[in-house]
Amino acid sequence: MICIIVLFFVCVNGLDQNVTCPYITPREVDLKELDGKWHIAAVATDLEIEGECATILFNHKSNNTTDVSISWIVNNSVSFYNGSVALTVDDSGGDLLLVTYTDQKSETYSILDVNYEHYAVIFACYNNSDGNSSTYELWELTRMPHVKKMDATKIDQAIANYKLEDTPLLHFNNTEDTCRINSGSLLSPASLILTSTAAITLFRRLY
Repeated sequence: MICIIVLFFVCVNGLDQNVTCPYITPREVDLKELDGKWHIAAVATDLEIEGECATILFNHKSNNTTDVSISWIVNNSVSFYNGSVALTVDDSGGDLLLVTYTDQKSETYSILDVNYEHYAVIFACYNNSDGNSSTYELWELTRMPHVKKMDATKIDQAIANYKLEDTPLLHFNNTEDTCRINSGSLLSPASLILTSTAAITLFRRLY
């Protein structure tokens, strides 16, 4: 049996820096190419992700909508946080990912760099009311469980381009052992979207 822990309310505030948000070079994003499973190699966020195995699944559907499921494993049990993704445009004309989570909280993400077959660097930033500081998140995603040396170099360069190289990151091993759930099988993010829908329906019926 698979043990599922559902987190309905998770704080996604990010990290503080003593400068305003950097200007992000406009980029066109292809949601269809972003589709599929990504391993989280490293992340800086207040999202309560734990353990040594974490993934993101983008599921682009036939009606041109896209679901997203963030999942991670602690002690052979999987937790997840789900939502939907849409493209929006920033002031400079570049594409942004607008993610609306199941608790109706939304975040807007820029892609600092991407190779759809290998890696993606995703960034969110908001200027604070003091006008001199900002709050941000940084995500390093890879298609393979382990980061290839060439991809790591490109990821590091993308982060350095925006002077974010000193960001404290939480790293994930994403090995077969750490990605096993208590049924003995490997984590399958595709099943989590379906499971979470049923769990949310049950939660609403109970409360």
